[in-house]
Amino acid sequence: MNAATPQTPQGTIAVTYAAAQTSGDLNIVAIGWNDATSTITSIADSAGNTYQVAAPTTRGPGLSQAIYFARNIKAAAAGGNTVTVGFSGSVPYADVRITEYGGLDTANPLDTSASASGSATTASSGTKTTAFPVELIFGAGITNGGFTGSGTGFTTRIITVPDADIVNDRVVNGVASYAATATQSGGWVMQAAMFRAAGQ
Repeated sequence: MNAATPQTPQGTIAVTYAAAQTSGDLNIVAIGWNDATSTITSIADSAGNTYQVAAPTTRGPGLSQAIYFARNIKAAAAGGNTVTVGFSGSVPYADVRITEYGGLDTANPLDTSASASGSATTASSGTKTTAFPVELIFGAGITNGGFTGSGTGFTTRIITVPDADIVNDRVVNGVASYAATATQSGGWVMQAAMFRAAGQ
């Protein structure tokens, strides 16, 4: 994974996968910024993968975030694929986090998503019930304070510097209700996207 956190307003953000990418994997991109009015106008990468919404733009206290994904991706050499996100205007403190996961369904991986905003010290996406026995829960949060860690069962993949926004994840076994959670200080938007494992 990788992230871009420009500290001046930008209308376009580019971030590159540093490691080689594997054909058939899943790219998941969390896009956050510090206003509640701007919109995402485009997302594409240099490998030619197609991106879809996993969790739509959710607004919080002066914050916005969305999650996108590209299924069944094309192989790319290390440093050979750059994701570019376009906005409706120059957005402050954009935070674009790109990740790659293997072992997920290549045809229709997305099950469901959940999104919420608030100011409690535990940020929670809100719960959704999975439809398949084995799923990846991808969590992402943006805050005007700082994330410090993940909730029970989740692995923190990154807390960005200097913005202190988070990506975490968890593989769950069994159809049940789940939420992505993390601890922080400030106002936040927290989202979860649930993706089914291959072979289900």
